[in-house]
Amino acid sequence: YLIRLLAHTDENLDELTGKYYDPQEFVDYKASVEKPLPMIYQSGYLTIKDYKPRRGTFLLDFPNNEVKKGFVSLVASDYLKPKRESVNSWIQDVIDALEDGETEKLHKLFTSFLADIPYTMRRKEDERERERYFHYTFYLIFRLVSVYTVYTEKEQSEGRVDCIVETPDYIYIFEFKLDGTADEALRQ
Repeated sequence: YLIRLLAHTDENLDELTGKYYDPQEFVDYKASVEKPLPMIYQSGYLTIKDYKPRRGTFLLDFPNNEVKKGFVSLVASDYLKPKRESVNSWIQDVIDALEDGETEKLHKLFTSFLADIPYTMRRKEDERERERYFHYTFYLIFRLVSVYTVYTEKEQSEGRVDCIVETPDYIYIFEFKLDGTADEALRQ
């Protein structure tokens, strides 16, 4: 049920964690597409990490990285359906490209992987939904394949960056344009 619920939500799952919530926002047993937080909490993926008595709010986050990775894997298992036999070598190739700063190789790897997602899964009616789907897919892939820090919709002094991946030697900044050019994305 949780996977089906999350497949239809507009929530950015990365933004649900590490925040303070009023108890009514997560203890309700009636989760919905608009508010998946109660179901994620009741399923045990999130735990209370802190409490602010003055406000009566609770900090919800994953209990540890293993649970976080398991949750992302669970969500991605239904969201992304790659060919199982080639996934491990593809993941290793992506990690190698990230660690070696090989941006062209990384681009080719993602292009081939994303091309395997059926057209019917990618088809969204409005532009906002298509772009959101792409951002979320990209984020899930990076969370699954690497131990590196991944940010999505990271706010900066002059706007937001679609995706940032930090490795020990490189920082990758991704700006996605649905119908735009690479030059437009770089200017943004």
